[in-house]
Amino acid sequence: MSQRSETVLEGLKKAYTAYFDIEEINDGTALKARCDYHMRDSQYVLVKKAELWAAESHEYLYLWDAGALDTAGVEEIFRRTLEDGEPRVRPHAQHMYTYLTAVALYDSADPDALAQLKKLKKRREFKLSLHGWMEFRIAAVDLSNGEITVNRAGKALAKDLRRLTDRIISANQKGEEKTQ
Repeated sequence: MSQRSETVLEGLKKAYTAYFDIEEINDGTALKARCDYHMRDSQYVLVKKAELWAAESHEYLYLWDAGALDTAGVEEIFRRTLEDGEPRVRPHAQHMYTYLTAVALYDSADPDALAQLKKLKKRREFKLSLHGWMEFRIAAVDLSNGEITVNRAGKALAKDLRRLTDRIISANQKGEEKTQ
């Protein structure tokens, strides 16, 4: 794990702490943390028992430190994220959506791996979407130049992730300048 990836990983965990429950993962693999987000919106009349509607949203975000990203690494990220995340999806009448999101930090990548990453997709609809849906999103962050590669479902994720990583990297560079 490079110093830059460690700094960005810690910065992302710190930023996500405000909204996510973060669980550190130290199993000797590239998976470093799982961040869980749960939200419930509802509308009721007079008393809470007279509920008009309710909607639950969930996200399970997996932080990976991939180092050198290759096609086998992308497949491993996809497989392990779905393997851990799919059993966590609990569809019911008030379930709106669950996102399974993988964020991989890398220093170098095989162009074939990035092309494969862009094509990854997994979406399940439960009871014709009446019980919500589950969607897989993935983003890979190049720590050398800040470039972010996402799959189609992850396009909304890219904007926020770019803002976060740019802020973390620039704050780290300013800190390095002060120490020199």
